Amino acid sequence: MQKSTHLEIGLDTSIPDASPDLIELLGDTRGILSSLDVGSLLERLAEALESLIRIDGLSLKLVGVTEELLLVKRGEEFKREIIYGSRIMTPSGFAQSALINGTPLLIEDIAAESRFTFPTYVKREGFNALVAVPLVSGTRQIGLVTIYLRRSGKISSNVLAIISIVASVTAAAVENSQLLRQLEKNYFSTVEALAAAIEVKDPYTRGHSKRVTQFAIALAERFGVSGSEMRTLQYGAALHDIGKIGISGKILNKPGKLSDKEFEVIKEHPIIGERIISRVDFLESARSIVRNHHERFDGTGYPDGLRDEEIPFLARIVSVVDFFDALTSDRPYRKAYSFEQALLLIREGIGREFDPMIAKEFLAMSSMLDKQAEPLGPGMAISRL
Repeated sequence: MQKSTHLEIGLDTSIPDASPDLIELLGDTRGILSSLDVGSLLERLAEALESLIRIDGLSLKLVGVTEELLLVKRGEEFKREIIYGSRIMTPSGFAQSALINGTPLLIEDIAAESRFTFPTYVKREGFNALVAVPLVSGTRQIGLVTIYLRRSGKISSNVLAIISIVASVTAAAVENSQLLRQLEKNYFSTVEALAAAIEVKDPYTRGHSKRVTQFAIALAERFGVSGSEMRTLQYGAALHDIGKIGISGKILNKPGKLSDKEFEVIKEHPIIGERIISRVDFLESARSIVRNHHERFDGTGYPDGLRDEEIPFLARIVSVVDFFDALTSDRPYRKAYSFEQALLLIREGIGREFDPMIAKEFLAMSSMLDKQAEPLGPGMAISRL
């Protein structure tokens, strides 16, 4: 016997219509609406709904996205999991049925349901019942939230109605998140275009910012950096040299050694860069990377003479990878150093230029090439990067 329905469900009066928990739940939708990270949003939703119904799993599928975010209850905590290749519009899938009908779909006994297919994790996790709730903002279909239960049983229509209200708030939050991401992308593309202008002005640095960003992300992953911090690092690394827009091309491209006065001008580029991005709100957290990526661990760097942990952690990461890429690139005043020579100079700079922990991790990351460092020839000290 099939046990699924689109909101035609009998009442279960074991949960009062206006209990304090429900009032608190509806109040908590403000927290859901304010969350712009989709993973955090789903966790907030799980916490809010748990005052209403015991949830063993919660998933979020977005229209047009092939990944599904799944939260599974492990003991008293929810653990995140990403399911790749998951699409809503699978012809035999329950998700498509819920989205097409536009109303919550309740399946009280998954094992007895023969009309639909279910994700493989449903059997793996022992889920026996589900409620699939479409996320709709205005006339736009955003996606689907599915609540999974390990125990089969009835869910009252008043509970489903409240779940639908919370889902509508969630849809607005997801849409806000998507709009903000698009807005950030547009802003960042504009600022990246400014950064690209540096490479036109200084052709010797072509590709430098992109490589620094790639190195920085790979290194940060080894320290467990993720989420918003990783996004900050991506922005800061990509734009770390944007201040060179304000430096004369004659100085940037000078083939010989800089005079003391010229070097003082070069040292202004972190301050200029910070000033440029300070006008863009979403780049606020990246300002310290742009300003402090030339600080040295021993306090002799610029522009602020910060030392040790006074230097922001992400700026310390960019400092190492920026140094490495600058050394291994041709510049108007010198040819590129070899990979091995650059690694040797980083090793020698541990505790002076570089945070020992970060520099050693970078060396370990680079050792995958399994090459021995070559000795430096005479006269190969670094005067500028």
